[in-house]
Amino acid sequence: MEQPARPVTILIPAYNPDEKLLVLLPKLRERFDRIVLVDDGSTAGRDIFPKAAPYVEKILVHEKNRGKGAALKTGFSYIAESGSDVITADADGQHTPEDIAKVAEGLKTQRGGLVLGVRAFTGKVPFRSRFGNTWTRWLFFFMTRLMINDTQTGLRGIPFELLAHIAAIPGDRYEYEMAMLADARNHDQKPLQIPIETIYIEENATSHFNPILDTIRVYRSLFQFCLSSVLSFLLDNAVFAAVVWYLADRAPRRADVLVALVTARLVSSNFNFFYNHFVVFYRRRKLTKMRMQRGVRHYFQYWGLVLALAAASYALTSLCAALFDVRGVAITVVKIVVETFLFLASYFLQKRFIFK
Repeated sequence: MEQPARPVTILIPAYNPDEKLLVLLPKLRERFDRIVLVDDGSTAGRDIFPKAAPYVEKILVHEKNRGKGAALKTGFSYIAESGSDVITADADGQHTPEDIAKVAEGLKTQRGGLVLGVRAFTGKVPFRSRFGNTWTRWLFFFMTRLMINDTQTGLRGIPFELLAHIAAIPGDRYEYEMAMLADARNHDQKPLQIPIETIYIEENATSHFNPILDTIRVYRSLFQFCLSSVLSFLLDNAVFAAVVWYLADRAPRRADVLVALVTARLVSSNFNFFYNHFVVFYRRRKLTKMRMQRGVRHYFQYWGLVLALAAASYALTSLCAALFDVRGVAITVVKIVVETFLFLASYFLQKRFIFK
């Protein structure tokens, strides 16, 4: 049901803008009364801001460049006092006034979730943008179970009801925008995705997104989680192989697999838990009794999962080893194949119930 009309503010973070911003602003002004511009410590294009002033309600200034996430938060803080919905748009002319108006229309019915302007990536699209969006879309789905057709879109409608919550999400640069999307899985409504025009000006040459540094920032926790998994995987299989080799002529065949599996899992699982707890999902917060109790609870939850997966690993490894008559250190190969399938189950259960 369409809600009563409420004010909408267009928020545009700008870093080193050019004339394209001055082309956009008059057209936006014809449709929207409130436009807020954030100068994120620009070192070039400084003459653009005085020319933009007649078309905007306010120009907020960062003395030094702090990143797009910080610029958005500065704008959110200013707009929050007005009780207005917010639409974020880019300063480089890739979002048309017509598409911004479509997002504003979507906000009339979408009160418990984001409204996203999503590109179809058809026609002449720079390869890095097409490729980046494709793999990011599927990786994001794997991480959150949300299928967002354009994870890199800067055109986003935010209902006032969600503004304070979204402004509190950690991050100051491009990783903040991805964190905002990931947080959408906790909203009352899934993101409303509105098709918009796909525009790339000068092969997207004016984009300030650094493909290497900003990708690392966006996926830092994922990279750390993968590193944790790889190190645990190598440690687990090294210990397993060593114990199987030692027990090859000293214990019955099924016993050597069981002892090796238990020993390897004890070592690698403790390493994995503490790495995830203190590195991957670590937040610099004051240590309290409640957080200590929560950490202990997480530890036992983690070990419950470890035992369940270990039982499945043992059963499947032993079954496959017997079925194919695999002996000695070669059983390690069987174990690797089995646990490749168990890895996905482990990841989703840890993410959803332990380290959520």
